[in-house]
Amino acid sequence: MRYENGRAFLYRNGAPYYIKGAAGTEHMDKVAAFGGNSIRTWNLQDADSILDKAHELGLTVTLGIEIGRPLWGNDFAYWKTWEVDKKIEEIRPFVEKYKDHPALLMWGVGNEVKGYGGGTRLEVYYITNQVAKMVKEVDPNHPTMTALNHSSKIDFLTSLVLSHIDVLGFNAFRDLDRMSGKIYGEDGWKKAYIFSEWGTWGHWQAPETEWGAPKELKDAEKRHAIEQNWNIMQQDSSLLFGGYAFYWGHKHEGTQTWFSFFSKEGLETPSLQFLKEAWSGKTVENAAPYVSDISIDDPKSFVRDNLYLESDKIYTASALAEDPEADSLEFIWEIRDEENYFLDKNYSNPIDSLIVDTKGPRVQFKTPKDEGPFRIFVHALDGRGNFSSYNIPFYVLKR
Repeated sequence: MRYENGRAFLYRNGAPYYIKGAAGTEHMDKVAAFGGNSIRTWNLQDADSILDKAHELGLTVTLGIEIGRPLWGNDFAYWKTWEVDKKIEEIRPFVEKYKDHPALLMWGVGNEVKGYGGGTRLEVYYITNQVAKMVKEVDPNHPTMTALNHSSKIDFLTSLVLSHIDVLGFNAFRDLDRMSGKIYGEDGWKKAYIFSEWGTWGHWQAPETEWGAPKELKDAEKRHAIEQNWNIMQQDSSLLFGGYAFYWGHKHEGTQTWFSFFSKEGLETPSLQFLKEAWSGKTVENAAPYVSDISIDDPKSFVRDNLYLESDKIYTASALAEDPEADSLEFIWEIRDEENYFLDKNYSNPIDSLIVDTKGPRVQFKTPKDEGPFRIFVHALDGRGNFSSYNIPFYVLKR
């Protein structure tokens, strides 16, 4: 990478390189097929196979290195320099091993490293910088990047303490448009950066019910949010190297559909189809369906506010969905525990016993006997490899 006339350029094999990346390692073949060019990992797990597969597909990798507490142990102390030095030496062999791999693009030195156990912001930056210093000594040919939370404070000390970090990464979602101030502001970074994670609104940024359950966006709203963020990214041709769309795969965070671009079975969402079009410049051949609403009991009355239901009672839910090509839709209904309240339960699995009868876009379900927060999900599948999901949180009151 180098700077010319106030602009930063990332080069690969002698040519300028803009990251059209996926945050995650699932479905790597589709990253390449859809016009993407890079993936990002958060750690060194399975690095050999990931790098080899990426190279086979013509992709690059920002390879993550986990640092800090609790990843370095719950008894790790940021201020004990000898402990930091020991951990750095444990990482060194991995840098030596992978530095010449043809798929390596840059090193991801930590992801939202936090000061658990007493580490201050500057102490965290210090150890991040020490790791980056070692990485650059071993491998001067690949840039170092550290990923910060969107709310991280950026000031003149950031550049000073992170002197061995070449590229700053932001994990930014609803507030991606505000990151320019952290780069170009008076005390901004003013150097190369990427969006190390970007996508739809985070569950911590969404409006909540009275009992604290975040309200997930509809797929049309998610796609719009991602399109807005993509357009904002295209406006910066000075210091931005691109970014990694989150999450490339299927994971449970907030809900199992909140960030996931794919279903567990590999079906594709409307948000993923936007990325496919943005990366490739081509319109998809078959557009995904959209679920736009769910009603309870009254098909004409859609849920807008807090939904309270009686325990151990039968209700009827109806979904409003459409497919651009009028493909026949299959509907799958689920009820799950609310994640925020049931972390000790297997909330990633639906409670099948609560589904009484399903007839296309309508379902009869029985509320749990126990009081508490839950969600009802509907998934519409078009039989062409695409699907759309929507859910509404509800609270069961014991009668």
